[in-house]
Amino acid sequence: MVDSMLDALAMHGGLRRFTCAGGDHIALGGLLTHMLPEDLFDQQPLWNQDRSACMVAEVRLDNRADLVRELALEHPEELADSTILMAAWNRWGEACLNHILGGFAFAVWQPHTQTLFAARDHVGERPLFYHQGKDFVAIASMPKGLLAIPGVYRGFNAQRLVDCLVLTHPDWNASYYEGISRVPLGHFVRVRAVDGKPTVECKPYWHPCDAEPTRYKRDEDYVEALLEIFDKATAARLRSPKGISAQLSAGMDSSSVVATAARLLEPEGRRLTAYTAVPRQGFLGKGIPGRLFQEGPGAADVAALYPNVDHVLIDSAGYDLLADMKAWTDAMDEPAQNCVNLLWMTAIMNDARSRGAGVMLHGLSGNATISADGWEAMTTWFRTGHWIKLFRFANNLRNRGELSFKASAVLATNGLMPRWLKKQIKPGARELNLDYSAVNPGIVEEYDLVEKAFQKRHGDLPDIRTQRARFFERFDPAPLNAAIAARFGLENRDPMGDKRIFEFCFSVPIEQYAAQGQSRSLVRRAMKDRLPASTLARNVRGQQGADWYLTLAEALPDLRDEIPRIEQSPAARYFLDIERLKKLTNTWPETGHELPQIMDSWNYALTRGVAIGYLLRKEQGDVNS
Repeated sequence: MVDSMLDALAMHGGLRRFTCAGGDHIALGGLLTHMLPEDLFDQQPLWNQDRSACMVAEVRLDNRADLVRELALEHPEELADSTILMAAWNRWGEACLNHILGGFAFAVWQPHTQTLFAARDHVGERPLFYHQGKDFVAIASMPKGLLAIPGVYRGFNAQRLVDCLVLTHPDWNASYYEGISRVPLGHFVRVRAVDGKPTVECKPYWHPCDAEPTRYKRDEDYVEALLEIFDKATAARLRSPKGISAQLSAGMDSSSVVATAARLLEPEGRRLTAYTAVPRQGFLGKGIPGRLFQEGPGAADVAALYPNVDHVLIDSAGYDLLADMKAWTDAMDEPAQNCVNLLWMTAIMNDARSRGAGVMLHGLSGNATISADGWEAMTTWFRTGHWIKLFRFANNLRNRGELSFKASAVLATNGLMPRWLKKQIKPGARELNLDYSAVNPGIVEEYDLVEKAFQKRHGDLPDIRTQRARFFERFDPAPLNAAIAARFGLENRDPMGDKRIFEFCFSVPIEQYAAQGQSRSLVRRAMKDRLPASTLARNVRGQQGADWYLTLAEALPDLRDEIPRIEQSPAARYFLDIERLKKLTNTWPETGHELPQIMDSWNYALTRGVAIGYLLRKEQGDVNS
């Protein structure tokens, strides 16, 4: 069984393959990669001295030096991170999760107690899934490892697919496959035998909303504390035997990562290659009103501040949309979304690999952490009677073109307006607009999509803790990280997704994000000496992939040919509006590509529908391209 699982997971590893029998009823295995300098010393599987525990792990320890000192380990330069993790297990057992930082997924077999313990890192850098059968339990880093076991595949998780189609918040534990569960961020799994049968418990061990409140006397103290933590989080992600690269848009998140990484690399004489996605030749210069669709100049302003940054502009010309969509879907074990953006990401990753990079930095978690906009503070101010402060902040947002007074009023009264009144005064609240979705209209009532669409757009998040928890729980970065490692040999690393960053940002008063009357105040103040004034003053969001229509127009013949293959799948016919997908490939609009209704139908509904359809039909044996 283990060999079959490893065969299926082969695209995710390549340095060395190993297996280990832990007894009559247990087997472990793994595929080692070379992402860290010390990975060359990895000797998994790891048994401790008294053979009371055997560990397999995929791990990057961001507090490696601290652990070496605390555990009094000798010759650390010759110790793989897995060896240090095993030493931490020997000292603290399951409680080692309270001592380690970084990206990890590991499993420990304890023969004396007949217990298998597995855990995933705090913020979900590494994936982990499990299946509980009638008389066995299997754990793997990706679903494909479990699907290789005879009898595990039971079809697709219908609710998870519908959630993907209409972009509603999915079950945190769900995968796309019936009978395969996702280990959520900050959770562990413990497997024991009870009455001769294996039982599974999956429990959380950490959540950023549980962080103790952080309170300082001065606003400046919050900035200083954040910078100290952010520098540590960024430095920890620069450990690699290869070069360092980064994504760089014109926004503050990726700009903050690039600026901080460049400052840390410069004393060591190391360089950073920063990539900005730009529209391809032929782009007509039209995008969503109020959005920045040409990010090259803004990104160049950041790169120009740091002599050790090599700035590369890149587009997606010459890449095959359908082939790339399939490659991402195969690597992630889930449908590719935002397929046009993934195309330029492929271009960036390919170029970074060709230049010898081993790491791709980004700031995807920034919106949930250091660059949170602070708009939720208006709810607090309204409820506590700080109306003058509320008015000044709302007025500043209006003057900067970020929010209207009406929108601010809606946010300020969040959780106070009755549902029936919302449906009366909110435009479109009583209508189901699923232009962006390829969902089959025949299942709308079955899955209560009218209500789900209403909750998605107009539902309440009544308190700050609930809002922050939703930020943390709505996104799992691991499938994308695993796919990037498999396809390009790069480790995707996000300093803004560090456990310490999450804890700090979730523990400070929400007003710190709206201090001095400006949104995203914390990151603006923290980066005032690291970023150009133009970047700090920018309040418009970027529109990456504004040239989507050029790519999609080229891909239409391939998409048109793919849909009949998809239609052969009963599951695809059940979930997808096949006739609409056909119509979209045959009614291409020649103008209006910047309009939301055009983008919703062709850039989103069509590409996401085909990606989901490809996943559905390939699992039924049709894998012809």
